Order: sequence, then C-alpha cells, then structure tokens
Amino acid sequence: MLTSADWLEVLKPRLIEPLFDPETVARLRQLAIGLPGQCQGTLEVRLAPGTAPVDLSLRLRTADEARAMAERLPFSSIRTFLLGWAEAGGPLAPVRSVWLELDLDRMTAGEAPAPVVCAKLPKGADPGWLTGTLLPALQGGPLPAGQRARILSCLDALPPSASLLYVFSLRARRSDAVRLEIFGLEPAEILNYLQSMNPELVPAVAKAAPLFEGVERLHLSFDVTDTILPRIGIEGSFPRQPSREPRWRAFFEHLVQSGVCSPGKRESVLAWPGYDTFWTAPERWPVAEIGPRGACLRTLSHAKVVCVPDRELEAKAYLAFGPPERSSEGATASSRASRSAFST
Repeated sequence: MLTSADWLEVLKPRLIEPLFDPETVARLRQLAIGLPGQCQGTLEVRLAPGTAPVDLSLRLRTADEARAMAERLPFSSIRTFLLGWAEAGGPLAPVRSVWLELDLDRMTAGEAPAPVVCAKLPKGADPGWLTGTLLPALQGGPLPAGQRARILSCLDALPPSASLLYVFSLRARRSDAVRLEIFGLEPAEILNYLQSMNPELVPAVAKAAPLFEGVERLHLSFDVTDTILPRIGIEGSFPRQPSREPRWRAFFEHLVQSGVCSPGKRESVLAWPGYDTFWTAPERWPVAEIGPRGACLRTLSHAKVVCVPDRELEAKAYLAFGPPERSSEGATASSRASRSAFST
C-alpha cells in the first residue's frame, strides 16, 4: 500500500539541512508510514536559524479518502467526524476538504499524535450550520454559549470583501479553542479588523503586517474561546511558483531582513518546487506500489508569520508534496488545489 513515507523516500535528497535534520527526518518517516500516499502532504518548516520542529499535514478530498483515514484512527470524535463527512448528503457534506495536521513534537514512543483537524468551508457557509453542526462535530460536542457568541460576532464584523475559509479544532493540542481563518483582508484591513475585535493584539500584528505588502492570497487566523486568544497568524502566497514569480524571492528577502528567516532556509524553500518520477529517482521510486508511472510534485504552498504579544515573530513555510491532482472541485469531499494554512 502506497504511504506518505514512500513519497518522503523519493524526497530524500531534499530533506536536508538547513530545513531538516536527520533525527527529524527519521521521525517524519515513522509518522508517515501510517498515512495514505494518495493524498497531498505538506511539511511545515520553521524559518528562523537553527534546528526546529517540522510538522506533517495531510489533505483529504474525497469520501473514500475520509473513510480510509478513519479506519486508521482509534475510536474518537475525529474518526466520527471523518465518517460523518464521508456520508453522502449528510449534514457535514458541504465541507469542501479536510486537513489533518500531526505535530511531530507531540509524537511519543513512536505513537502518532492525534491530528489537528481543519475543514474548508463552502462559499457563503451559513453561520447557524457552522456553529450548530460543523463545529460541534469537530469539537466532539456543542459549543459553549460564550464561544458561539464570540465566533458569530467575529463573523458579523467582517467587511464585505472578506470571508471565513477554514475552521480548525485544536482539541488535539488540549485546547477548547476554535481557530478561524479569514480570506480577503489586505494588511491595513487586518489591523483595522483586529482593532475592532481586540485592540490589545494590534501592536504585535503591526510588526508583521508590512511584510505582506504586495503579497497575494492573504489569510488571517486567530483562536477563539469566549474571547480572542493572543496568537495571530498572517500568511500569503502567489498563484505561480518561484521559478515563474519573482515576488516570492522579494517576499522572502523581507523575511530575512526582518530577522525571522535565515538566508540558507530562504534558499532551500525557494529551491523546493519541482517534481520527481521513476526516471529521475529510480532507486527511490515506490515501484512495488505504483509501478514506474506517476509523479511526485513539490510545490511551495505559502509562508506564515505568527504574532504573539511580547514574543518575537515566528516565520514558517509550507512545502507541499505528493501525486498530481486528478480532479478539481466536486462531490462530497473536495477542495482547491492547495491548502493555504495550518498550524500553531
């Protein structure tokens, strides 16, 4: 059976310093053995100088993928959610795709950690369905009244240009918070929105927002209980890969100049995109599983800066890998070509 570990073996020449250290790569492979290889994976790498954790995410796009993944999980609210999402015409069917993120630093004694679950929303998702059906399914129970009210107030305050794109359950990290990810705000609008929601967070975010001037496809993420917690993420990307889009390099140069990214990691991230086939990596290709066909694509998904008051900014990059897309939007569980956000 093809697994994500097979693709990591194909990627072996690129899983090197400064982004990856040998111990981390070994743990990633151990984790990836239990994950299906038909799905896109993403490696979350920290960009500050020095060795840092790397996390692995997996995107599920179809009902079959959801059921197959559920069979690999112990009985839990996550397993129940995946099976419910796979049910054609069920209450969770509007979800477009699901991401599972596995934090490597929560892996103990070789056991895979419970995944953080992220759901991509349909366009114009009804707030009542969101807070009354989807989020309770993700959280394993009804939302507390205060949290539900706060989420609805966050949505009510969005300008017409913005929309809620993803929601996350953080129960795997022992948090009852729900993460909201907003699409469609420019840097100045991000600051204005946060000013209206929680002014105390604005000074920390004001340090990061200028880094995203001229960057496209911006996302704002924050965690909600009955209040907005002091962790804000801003991420951005471009439609084209670095070889065809010089603004990627300019963006990463700004990150280097701000001190949140090392020059070596910048170069490694920009060199990531490409592809491998049996003909480029015959000795590492999973011939027994898929024969000499197919390809393993490598793409730069996006970069993120995390802001927390009284802490230094933290920058991350998201490196996608896996087989090419076989279909676009459609059916019970589908999504766009690349997820644009995850993580702590």
